Amino acid sequence: MFTFKRPLVAATVFALALGVSAFGQQKDAEDKDEKNDQSLELKACGPESKEVYYVADTDKKTHPAPEVSTNKATIVVLRPTMMGNKIQTKLAVDGEWKGVNRGKNYFFFTLDPGEHYFCSRAENRSVLTLKVEGGKTYYLQQHVRMGLMKARNKLDVMAEDEAKKKLADCHPSTWELKK
Repeated sequence: MFTFKRPLVAATVFALALGVSAFGQQKDAEDKDEKNDQSLELKACGPESKEVYYVADTDKKTHPAPEVSTNKATIVVLRPTMMGNKIQTKLAVDGEWKGVNRGKNYFFFTLDPGEHYFCSRAENRSVLTLKVEGGKTYYLQQHVRMGLMKARNKLDVMAEDEAKKKLADCHPSTWELKK
């Protein structure tokens, strides 16, 4: 008779002896989560063949504020730090690319009310789902940190008071599509 000092080893040996994989159910759950993540990423970012590339710049002469519409949601996307200043962080909504930021930049646009899928792209893709209402303004921050080849990013919803403070120190982003 074998005696095991580690319970996990004992459980694994017991499961294998019964012909059951102790890790099979966990693997199935991980596969399901990965498929859900891929589905959400496809809804937010669209297919890679539809991704666009921008030539980005900063407008340091103006500081436009979005006009709030009563029947549309206003989305302000800001990147309030200089970390990875020249690296672009693009944003798509429901598979449609909307714009791009660099360090201390922002841009804005409107959306119809309802649930939308957002994708921020740098070295990686960061996605989130957000239900928006007409007449309201939503602030999204593209957090940037060092990556393997360039900057990585994470997209988060910001509180309005914090966003307005950071927005005051940012400049509007300008861009055109690369041909």
